[in-house]
Amino acid sequence: KQWYQRRVRGKTTLYEGALRVPAFVSGPLVKHLAGKENHGMFHVSDWFPTLQGLIKKRTGKTVKLASPIDGVDQADMILNNGPSVRKEMLHQLNLGDQAYRLGDYKIIVGNPGEYDGYNVHADRPLMRIKYDEPEDFLGKLKCTIGLCGGYGDYITDSDGAKVRLYNLKDDPSETYNIAAKNPEVVRKMRDRIEELRGIVMPAQANDKIPAAHHKKSGGIWKPWRDDMKDEKIGYRVLVKTEL
Repeated sequence: KQWYQRRVRGKTTLYEGALRVPAFVSGPLVKHLAGKENHGMFHVSDWFPTLQGLIKKRTGKTVKLASPIDGVDQADMILNNGPSVRKEMLHQLNLGDQAYRLGDYKIIVGNPGEYDGYNVHADRPLMRIKYDEPEDFLGKLKCTIGLCGGYGDYITDSDGAKVRLYNLKDDPSETYNIAAKNPEVVRKMRDRIEELRGIVMPAQANDKIPAAHHKKSGGIWKPWRDDMKDEKIGYRVLVKTEL
């Protein structure tokens, strides 16, 4: 919500208003960084290798991984406010539309999602989409009736895909699609998406599973399997002083 209020586009979309969230780190090892900010990329999968690295440094003990993992060790970022080790982030791939970030660039291929509105406040100007003035006759004619730009601007790639490219450092609100000016960046990022397609796990089904609903277990979210009907799952309800 914090990032969404900073003039960014679209909860329920593939824009930063839906994908980016703030994170806070507190503790004796980071007291010297009180009040500091770091805007580098950090994915939830980075927590495991980061914590594993810190534990190994303190105790000399570690675990042997059965297979490669997606996360990277971000200990320097956490402990010293150093640069992020992560250079890329795959937001979505196997659900039809695609979103991928490489450095400061972010590409959206397909439909970014439906716009859910933007709250306008007196102290914040209305966010408007930027576009380049068309040079062709038809484009200029459309501009005379107000059809030269708007929410959802995209270019059509050679394979017919709708493409949007943004520089998040210069344009965190994702208001200016620079795909037409950077075809080499578009090609590089789309090629990388295809590479990732061969290694990522398939998307989970989005069907609701009644057996997993917390109302069936006294308000407690707990594991479920088809063969767990007669198994007991250990849990206890926290008292208010523990919350």
